[in-house]
Amino acid sequence: MIGHLHRSQFNSAVGIKLLAVLLATSLGAYGQEMDLKALKLALAQRAVVVEENNNVVEYDLDGVHIYLITDESANRMRLMAGVIEQSKLKQQDLVKLMEANFDRALDAKYALSNGVLWSVFAHPLRELEKEQVVDALYQVKNLVNNYGSTYTSTDFVFGGNDN
Repeated sequence: MIGHLHRSQFNSAVGIKLLAVLLATSLGAYGQEMDLKALKLALAQRAVVVEENNNVVEYDLDGVHIYLITDESANRMRLMAGVIEQSKLKQQDLVKLMEANFDRALDAKYALSNGVLWSVFAHPLRELEKEQVVDALYQVKNLVNNYGSTYTSTDFVFGGNDN
């Protein structure tokens, strides 16, 4: 006996509650699926649309140009902003960037591509929540602005902070 319930009643009650939580989660009870229209709307409420071309939208957020790149068929989205040309990076800069990616750059990260250091946030599109979109937008901007100083995407530092 557990409290006032027999073990079989307790197991049934726990099983029913667990099943309800699993069903609610799988049916999307915690939010609707994000789509491209809702994603663009959430971003446009905080940043100025500069240009839109198919699956690429350029935004300006406080002077930082942030690009949204989407692929709905692959269920992926990416927010990214150029930081500096790769040719201007020194070896010690690369070490600082990797350390920042570990503990100071939270959901947005530093990445190199096509000769440019980028601030990047990538995520499955449909599973994205509006609050995550807004947070990601500001984290991408913050990594650009904090390059060369704190290298942080938020005020929160998670883990090591080797510097």
